[in-house]
Amino acid sequence: MSLEKPIILFDLPSKDQGGPWSPNTWKTRLLLNYKGIPYTTQWIELDPIAPHFKSLGIPPNPPSLSSIPYTVPTIRLPNGSYVMDSKNIAAILEEKYPDPPLHLDSPQLAKAEEILPQLFMPLRGILLPGIGRNLMTEESLPYFSESRSKKYGSLEQMERELSGEKQWEEPKPAMREIAALIEETGGPFVLGREVSYADFNLVGVLSLFKRLGDGVFEKTVEMKPALRTLYEASKKWLEKDD
Repeated sequence: MSLEKPIILFDLPSKDQGGPWSPNTWKTRLLLNYKGIPYTTQWIELDPIAPHFKSLGIPPNPPSLSSIPYTVPTIRLPNGSYVMDSKNIAAILEEKYPDPPLHLDSPQLAKAEEILPQLFMPLRGILLPGIGRNLMTEESLPYFSESRSKKYGSLEQMERELSGEKQWEEPKPAMREIAALIEETGGPFVLGREVSYADFNLVGVLSLFKRLGDGVFEKTVEMKPALRTLYEASKKWLEKDD
């Protein structure tokens, strides 16, 4: 592995050079860090993603996978080929670098992927305006605001109507289910003492909450301490962020 060129990970920058924030790209970054795979980061703003990836000859996401043709994370492998989408990346890297394993076939992973949208959607009036205000670079903010407004309504309207303490009631069942994944095996990880890709799905979201500020991370882990335990146990794979 040491003789190969490092993998290149395409990731979104944050304002004030604050490092990565996207939970989707964190899934891949955590995987790379956990497996000890050499990589470098190429930061790319939101608007240039499509034209840049097209220029590299990367095929777009199939409509069945994503409504957005070009997305991050995307990686360039040492052989010069490109892989887009965190799930595809995980499968390719697990095949190429099988140790330590990711347990991609675990039912807990499927359950985590099913539950996480139920956590995110009720909190969108807190998360999306916060991302725009606290994390988004000046260059990417117009694209972010326009694309999210088309899907959810304006960030300002969301923050007026879908923020505050009442918004923390709806995601409580999802938080209970996520915490149960950890608690049922005794933790600190979803599979007990063994790390898996399900953990990286959860830690990616917790990392966003931590970077976001505004008390979002603290509120979440106070409600479900098992999530704090998972985050703390995963900290060494959060250290390399460039």
